[in-house]
Amino acid sequence: MTKNTTATTLAIVFLVLPFLYTSAIGNDIEPQVVRVAERFLNPQYRQPKVVRELLENHPEYPVQSWSGIQVEGAGAGASLAMGMAANNGPDLFFGEVRHSHSQGLAYPLTEWIGQDGVLADGTPKKRSDGTRDLNGRIDADEAKWEGWMKLPAAVRQAVTIDGQPWGLPQGRGTYVGILYSRSRLAKAGLDPIEPPQSWEEVIRWCRLLYNHDRGTPAVALPSYSFVAWPFLATTGESVIVQERTSPITGKVYTFNEQKQNLKAPDTGEDLSGAPVRWRTNVAGEGSIALTRFYHRLRWAPWIVDPENGEPIELNKDDQSRGTIEVNGRTISFKEDKVITGSVFSPTDWRVVDRLGRDIALYPLWGNDLTAFQGRVIPNDLGMMPFPGMTANHKPTLQNSIVYTVMGKDVVRRGGSTEESRKRFRNFVWELLTRTSGGEARDQQIRRKVAAGQARFLNPHDLRRLGFDDYVRECPPDYRRLWERIDGGEIDLVLEPFMGRWYLFRGFWEREVLELILRSAGKDFDYETALRNLQRDAESGLMFDRPQEEIDKYRPMARVVASVLAVLVAVCLVLFARNMLRKRPSVVGVYGGYLPWVLLTPAVILIGTWSYYPLLRGTLMAFQNYQVGGAAPFVGLDNFIRVFLDPNFYHYLTTTLKFVFWSMLLSFLTPIILAFMLTEAPWAKMFLRTIFFLPQITSGLVVTLMWKEMFEGTADGTINRVFTTLFGWLGFQPMDWLGNPATVMICVILPGVWAGTGITSMIYQAALKSVPDDLYEAADIDGGGMLMKIRHIALPTIMPLVLINLVGAFIATFQGMASIFLLTFGGPGKETMVIGMAIWQEAYVNLRFSIATSYACILGTALIAFTYLQLSILNRVDFRRAEGV
Repeated sequence: MTKNTTATTLAIVFLVLPFLYTSAIGNDIEPQVVRVAERFLNPQYRQPKVVRELLENHPEYPVQSWSGIQVEGAGAGASLAMGMAANNGPDLFFGEVRHSHSQGLAYPLTEWIGQDGVLADGTPKKRSDGTRDLNGRIDADEAKWEGWMKLPAAVRQAVTIDGQPWGLPQGRGTYVGILYSRSRLAKAGLDPIEPPQSWEEVIRWCRLLYNHDRGTPAVALPSYSFVAWPFLATTGESVIVQERTSPITGKVYTFNEQKQNLKAPDTGEDLSGAPVRWRTNVAGEGSIALTRFYHRLRWAPWIVDPENGEPIELNKDDQSRGTIEVNGRTISFKEDKVITGSVFSPTDWRVVDRLGRDIALYPLWGNDLTAFQGRVIPNDLGMMPFPGMTANHKPTLQNSIVYTVMGKDVVRRGGSTEESRKRFRNFVWELLTRTSGGEARDQQIRRKVAAGQARFLNPHDLRRLGFDDYVRECPPDYRRLWERIDGGEIDLVLEPFMGRWYLFRGFWEREVLELILRSAGKDFDYETALRNLQRDAESGLMFDRPQEEIDKYRPMARVVASVLAVLVAVCLVLFARNMLRKRPSVVGVYGGYLPWVLLTPAVILIGTWSYYPLLRGTLMAFQNYQVGGAAPFVGLDNFIRVFLDPNFYHYLTTTLKFVFWSMLLSFLTPIILAFMLTEAPWAKMFLRTIFFLPQITSGLVVTLMWKEMFEGTADGTINRVFTTLFGWLGFQPMDWLGNPATVMICVILPGVWAGTGITSMIYQAALKSVPDDLYEAADIDGGGMLMKIRHIALPTIMPLVLINLVGAFIATFQGMASIFLLTFGGPGKETMVIGMAIWQEAYVNLRFSIATSYACILGTALIAFTYLQLSILNRVDFRRAEGV
C-alpha cells in the first residue's frame, strides 16, 4: 500500500466513523416505547391499580422513565427543552402548560377533549346570527371527554390556550398554608382554633412567638412566590389581571386573573366573550401593601410592654427619645431592649424540621399532617390559612397543582402508519388520564388510614373516600380549617398561570421579596423595585412588547446595523491584510496533499463544534426561535428588544464594573507578586509552591469553598474570624453575598486567589530574560529597586503584559463561572453580568433568540480587542529565558 493510499484510507476512516457512531446511537430506542417523566414511575410507592391494569393489558407499549441531561441551578428545566429539540423528549412530562406551549414542547389534547368553537360531534358551533361561537374556552357541549367539566373552572382556564387544551392537572394538587407547632403556640398563649384574621394580627403573633431566650425569631418567612402570592390574593388583587373591553360601551373593565364571573359591575353585561388584554399588576396597591407588610415583619423595631407582655411597635421618634406613650402610660426603654423584626428568612425549605423546636410558624405546602412525617411530630403539626389583609378580607389557601403535558414527539411515534401512531397516542392519553386522576394519592390515603393515621389526614379526602367515621378524630383546629373552606369562609386560589409566570415568579422572588428579607434589606426601596419589575414584565419578561413599538424603531435599527457591519468588515480586512503582508518562504516545504488530508478531521471537528454553532447562533439572533416549534425570521426585532430593555444597560454597567475590579485585582496582583518573589532573599521555591497550589484545585471546589467562607450567618468562616478579631469593636456577622455593597468583590476574590500563583510564575519566567548587565549598570548609576522595575523590568516584559491584558480583558467580559456558583446574578441583579444574562435567557427563560442577540452584541464589541491581540502577537519577539 502506497503512502498516498494510506493517507486516503485514514482520511475516510476519520470522516466516516463519527457518522456511523451517530447513526448507531440515534436508533437505540424502540418506536413503541412510551417515555414518561421520572415521577410517573416513582419507585417509592406502588402504581395505582388502574395504571397497573392498563400496562398489563398493553404489553406492546412498555413504559420507560425519561430523565434527560441534567443542567445545574435554575436551568434544570432546560433538560426537557434539549431533549425535545433533539426529538428525543418524553411522551408525558410535568411542566408549566403555557411555557411548554410557547416553546413548542407540547402536543394539544384536542382529539380527546375537544376545542373551542367545535361541538363534541365535530360540527362547528355557531351563534344565532350564523357566526362561529368562539369564547376562548371549551364548554360542556364542546367537550368530548366526560372528565373535562369535572375540573374546576380556573383549572380548565389554566390549561386552555386559544381554545385548545394542552394539559391536565396531576391529581388534586397540594395546599399551601401556614404550618404551625401546637406546642409553641400553647407556650405563647395562642389558640390555633382562632388563627389571625388580619396581617396586623400576624405581626402580633410573630412578636409574641419571639424567642427571647435565644434572641431569635420563631417564625420563618421564605421569599418564595408561593408564599407571597396567597398573601397578595387576600387583598383582592392579583399579580396578573385581565382587561376586558365592552363591545357595547367601549368601557374597559379590570378583573383578577382567576375571576370567573366576568360581568360588568355597573351594567351587568356579560364580558366573557369580550376582547381581553392580560397585563401584570405587580406594582399595584395590593403588591405595595404586601411588600410593606414583609418589610415590617423583617425590620420594624418593637419592644415588650413590661406591664402586660404585649409587643409595641416603635417609630424613629420613639427610638430617639427612648420613650413611648401607650394608653396614657409612658414606657421608657433602653436601646438593648429594642428588637428589630420578628421573622427570619430561611434559605432551604427543610428548615421545617425545626418546627416545634425553635420554629413556631412556617408557610409551606402539605396535603395532610403526615406530609413531613419523620421530620416533625404529626400530633404537634397544624395548618392555618393565610389571613386577609384586614378582617374584612377573606383568608386563602393556595391549591398548588402540577400539570401533566403530552410531549410533541408523541405524534411521530408508534409505528410507520398513521393508524399505528394513532393507537400509540390513544394509549398515551389513557395513561395520562389514569395517572392524573388522583388514584395514586387516594391509594396512599387508604394505606395511611389502615396504618392508623386517619386523624392526621385531610377531612375532605376522608369524606370523599367514605371514611366519615374518622373525621371526628381529626384535631379540632384542623377540622375547623376545612369546615371554613366548605362554608366559603376561606378561598382556594390557584397559582397564577397567564403569561410567563413560570419565569416571572423567580424574578419577583430575587429582585423584591428576597432583597427585603435579607440582612441588607432595611433601606431597600421596594416600591421602585416593584415599578421596575412591572416595567420588565410588560417589556418581554411576562408579556411581549407590542409589535407596533418594535416597528417604530426598525429604520433606526437598520442604520445602526449597517454601520456596525461596515466596522466589522473593516476589522476583518485589516486582519487579512496583516496576515498576508509577510508571506513565509516555502522553499524546501513539502507541497503534497498529505498534510491537508491529515488536517481534515481536525478542520471538520473545529467547524462542527466551533464555527457551526457560531453561525447557527448568529442566525438564531435574527429568528423567533422556539425549541420545538417554528423559527420564523424576524430581522432585527430581537436586537431592538434588547436595546429597548433597561435591563440590558444594567447588565452592561454591571459587566463593566465586574471587568474593572477583576482586572485591577487579578491582573495587577500577579505582576506585583512576581516582582516580590523574584526579589525574595530566601525560600523562593517554597513561596512559589504555596502560591501555585490553588491552581491544582478544581475551580468548582475553590468557588464552593469560598461560598462556605462567605456564609452570611455567624457560622461563616469569615464572619467567625472577624468576630474573633474585631468583636470588641462591635463587629456583627455580615451577609457578604447578600449585601449589594460587598457582593461584587466577593465574586471576584475566588478567581484572584486561585489564579494569581500561576500567572505570577509566568511573569517570573519573563523577568529572567532581562539581561543582568542592565541591572548592574543601574546599580553603578545608583538606581534603586523601583527605578529598576520602572525602567528595566517593566519595559522588557511589556509585550507579555499586553498579551495577557488583552486576553484577560476578553475572558473577563465573557466570564461568569464564579457568579453562577455564588450568587446566580443576585442579590437582585447586582452581579448579573452579560455572560450570566446570556445563560439565564437561554437555559432558564428558554429565550434563545434574545440570548444569542446578547452574545452577538458582546462578540461585536470584542472584535476590536481580538484584532489588537493578534496585532500584538505579530510584533512580539519570543525568546527563551535563562536561569529560571
